[in-house]
Amino acid sequence: MRIQPLSISDSKAFESLYGLYAAMFPLADEREPPEEFFRILSFNENQAIQEAYGPYREIVAAVRPWDAGPVVGGHVFGVTSGPAHLQAGIPASVQGIYTFLHERYRGLVPMRDFIAFAQETACSTFGQANPQKAVIFFEVNNPLRMTADEIAADTDSSGLHPARRYMFWFRSGFRPLDMEYVQPRLREDAQPVRYLDLFCSRNDIMAIPAAVVLSHLHAFCSISVLKNQNASGDADFAAMESWLRGRDSVALLGLHSDRLQTIAKLERDLRKERS
Repeated sequence: MRIQPLSISDSKAFESLYGLYAAMFPLADEREPPEEFFRILSFNENQAIQEAYGPYREIVAAVRPWDAGPVVGGHVFGVTSGPAHLQAGIPASVQGIYTFLHERYRGLVPMRDFIAFAQETACSTFGQANPQKAVIFFEVNNPLRMTADEIAADTDSSGLHPARRYMFWFRSGFRPLDMEYVQPRLREDAQPVRYLDLFCSRNDIMAIPAAVVLSHLHAFCSISVLKNQNASGDADFAAMESWLRGRDSVALLGLHSDRLQTIAKLERDLRKERS
């Protein structure tokens, strides 16, 4: 299997990737229309935007079974870095946005391959070494804050109940941050997404500097989510920003937290129902 940056000029490949993406992300408030992919990628080369809110680059990669083969999945992520990162000994950070595979290919690409590709891209983009130290952030649906209809739509499209996905990421070495996370609205006709938790790659101290989280989220939300708007002007982001500025670090939640205990029990109950 190959993970390769996609040329947007390859319209046929992009159509295949977008078709898979739209099927995997049926909830309108979570999904971008195809033209927004092109718009966000254009921001990569816009010096004014990068100076105002970056540095931030977004990468759209296609997953193919062989070189020049059919598109069977996608790996979309953003990368950023800055003084807060470097002061903390973190060369760069990655925002996992969409990673998906056609159902026939699920399980054939190890998650470590997606992670390594993103980390190496992040460090090479900003001229940094030690890609294994690049921090991974991504959003995960929290079933405790989803409606029954949202859970049903998520399960039908992905083939996996959000509680099982939540615990999969936990067992894969990632941890939810102990903060109230909201993704600002993707566009005017969408709503903020309030059922997401922000996950982060685990570390030994089970915490991450708040300044790194804020730097990362401000770049991601200003450029990728709000499309060239200062995230600090968004009420939901401003609340997160104020909270982050008021502390030195953000804890990573462990299995003994109430949130993890409740979702782990939900996953166990789902397994019992299937057996």
